Amino acid sequence: MFTKNKLFSILSILLIVAFSFSINTNNASASITNGTIDSVYHYAWGENIGWVDFANVTISDAALSGYIYGENIGWIDLATITNTNEGNLSGYAWGENIGWVNFSGVSIGTDGVFVGSAYGENIGWISFGTGDNKVLTDWRPQRVRPTYNSGGGGGGTRSTVNTNTTQQIGLVGGVVCKEGEKFNTVSGVPCTSFVSVVSSGSTASCLLTTTLKLGSKGEEVKCLQTKLNTLADGKFGKKTKQAVIVLQKNHALKADGIVGPATRKVLNGN
Repeated sequence: MFTKNKLFSILSILLIVAFSFSINTNNASASITNGTIDSVYHYAWGENIGWVDFANVTISDAALSGYIYGENIGWIDLATITNTNEGNLSGYAWGENIGWVNFSGVSIGTDGVFVGSAYGENIGWISFGTGDNKVLTDWRPQRVRPTYNSGGGGGGTRSTVNTNTTQQIGLVGGVVCKEGEKFNTVSGVPCTSFVSVVSSGSTASCLLTTTLKLGSKGEEVKCLQTKLNTLADGKFGKKTKQAVIVLQKNHALKADGIVGPATRKVLNGN
């Protein structure tokens, strides 16, 4: 038989375990919408200023907060940088020694990796890459977050946002990775940088009707960029062309970076 002391000890341990599980569960849920920066991947590269550290930055659906630091430039305050729930950043950050830095060319991908470049008149470009100069967060855009459907008679069943949406996600370089995979099941290549193609049922349900290529501009280019999950500025530049080439390779199409009939068919989800 258990003595009172033994029984009390067992109950105390069970309560501590249950409390710890509750905390971990809540943190896992919250990190998707209130993200922190990865402990390993938190550096971007400035062409004229060297490494810039994002370790003290947090991300929400509305904004960035905290400071970034460069040994050669000091602190940059991100309090004025806004975010959409799809990861598109905008606004100017203020550096104590360098002035304003424009973050409107930066976004956060479906894998939590920062992409694009920020620009300061006094420092040039700060670039976000997929190697050593990678900044990674556990925050995720709205369209790829898990959610729960209520009803039916209980706590609800797990589903995903945009359940009528088909997503084809490929590692830059032509290797296809399914959503949620850390490594490609065939090649073993890490799934660290993605291009997404989203068909009907989402904000990317616009249709492409004309041939698009390097130098093209306008609303259809924005539509294309939205489907590719790249910066939607309406200008078909080198980054958009590279994203098209990745898509074409993933679908065994001619990888010329031109959005012709066959590529449009894939992008439109036909």
